[in-house]
Amino acid sequence: MSVSNIPRTLEIRLTEQETNICEVLDAVSKRYEEKEGKKVQLRIAGGWVRDKLLGLTCHDLDIGIDTMMGYDFALLVNEYMESIGQEKRSIAKIATNPEKSKHLETATMVVLGMPLDFVNLRSEVYDDASRIPSEITFGTPSEDAYRRDFTINALFYNIHTRTVEDFTERGLDDLKHGLVRTPLEPFETFWQDPLRVMRCIRFAARFNFKIVDEAKIAILDPRIKQALKTKISKERIGAELDKMIDDGAGRSTAIQLLHDLSLYDVVFAPPEVDGTAKGTTSVQGDAKDVEDAFKLVWIMEWLLKINLSTVDSADLEGRIFQAEVDLGQELLLSQTRRSSLTTHLYPVVTSTPSPHIAQIISKEEPFPEKLGTRNLILSGMLYPYRDMTAVVNKKHMSAGSWILRYGLKGKNLDIDIVTKLMESIESVQRVVRAVTQDPVTNEEGVQRERAEMGTVIRDIGFVQVIGKKWPCAFLLALGVDLIPKFETLRVGTLDDEMRAMISAYNGFLSKAAAYQIDHCFAWKYLVDGKELTKMLNIRPGPRVTDYLRVVMNWQLRHPRSSKEECQTWILDHPDLFT
Repeated sequence: MSVSNIPRTLEIRLTEQETNICEVLDAVSKRYEEKEGKKVQLRIAGGWVRDKLLGLTCHDLDIGIDTMMGYDFALLVNEYMESIGQEKRSIAKIATNPEKSKHLETATMVVLGMPLDFVNLRSEVYDDASRIPSEITFGTPSEDAYRRDFTINALFYNIHTRTVEDFTERGLDDLKHGLVRTPLEPFETFWQDPLRVMRCIRFAARFNFKIVDEAKIAILDPRIKQALKTKISKERIGAELDKMIDDGAGRSTAIQLLHDLSLYDVVFAPPEVDGTAKGTTSVQGDAKDVEDAFKLVWIMEWLLKINLSTVDSADLEGRIFQAEVDLGQELLLSQTRRSSLTTHLYPVVTSTPSPHIAQIISKEEPFPEKLGTRNLILSGMLYPYRDMTAVVNKKHMSAGSWILRYGLKGKNLDIDIVTKLMESIESVQRVVRAVTQDPVTNEEGVQRERAEMGTVIRDIGFVQVIGKKWPCAFLLALGVDLIPKFETLRVGTLDDEMRAMISAYNGFLSKAAAYQIDHCFAWKYLVDGKELTKMLNIRPGPRVTDYLRVVMNWQLRHPRSSKEECQTWILDHPDLFT
């Protein structure tokens, strides 16, 4: 249940910086014509035109040139800038790299504070065996438009006339009506470059647009599915998936489209014996319903919107068009924002550490909430594989970890975080139920509860890459608990049982802050392993790790105690260290 918010009038409104850039480029073109007697036409191409027409901010300017290589024109820009007293800028020449869809040389330079890419308009010819063009030539604006992936990305902004040009004659209408369509016959477009299938889904999800039926039929063709599996590298598929996640809108829609178009098991290909990863000797368990991924990601999108961070809010400023307005989520947000139910439902710890407790100081991340959000969504996407495991080179790993490492060639950072979030779901659910169902009534109960809560927090947050993002594990577990209620949530209804679930998780996070254990993942041991071995007169070894857990349990029970008090307690309780 969602609606789009496409502007009634599609027009491009240049910022002052963009206006100045267009004036400079127009002047360079005129200067060249006066000196050489040859015309050169400049157009801004692709995504910038689409986004500006939708009222979105875009800083990705691709300048298409009709009769000149990008690097040659960039040299002319530098000459002109010097002639008007501006500093000469460096030009980066990006060579062709067909395997990464770089079919022609590109020149990049900064003009008036904005990076610009200069590339000539082109025409491409493909053979049947490869997605790499067999022939590339200078092309007309129309030829360049028709070789692009979708009509909404085939629009140009003429720098000289300050007008939008639609050479496919469908781009503006498709943008106005929210349609994703290929300029050429869709099977041909996807066969030439199967990665366009992923881009099709990404744009449909990001803008809440509809994929036209003929494009869906082409994507469902088994030959296209096979081409995506065999012609496109896993890194390229992973990069498109990253963009789907990082676009910040429509991630649940992307999962639904992958499912509807029979591509979920292509993008998230399950572990297989001696297939993608050599050394995979066995696979246990079965994948669950892909619908669970859609439901969980949808729920996570709602939960993450309840307490938007400053960074997230800034991303929404000045938009005429909002990528997706889901009426069910909007109704839920109206009931849960600024509510006592959700005061602590953040993906990161928002408090400051207690000055009385020594902390392990780690490098501060600039945007930990964005990384947390990203990996929550990724965890939701992989949720159908929760009961599958694989053995690789005699090491057991979850199917989600296998898919990220070998299937998508993901970053180690994402693999470590997602693995920990996924394996923590059940322990988080247990501790939340325990805290909710067994309220403490005395000091001994408070100490025991604080230690139980802190142990779970440390188990999650002590993984270096998670740290202050440990509340993500609780948001994920809450989302999993809410999956059976999805159909009710989808229409924007919160019943008493759901409110109780949300209250339980919020209560845990609130109590962790009140107990001042929300930073316990970084607490230093009052007595470290080296000191402990001396005190107990034992050799270093694996059991010292177990003894340190006993020490930390005591610290959690007595957070304001000193090192001397801890040492005394250790000596008084030798039976706990045998």
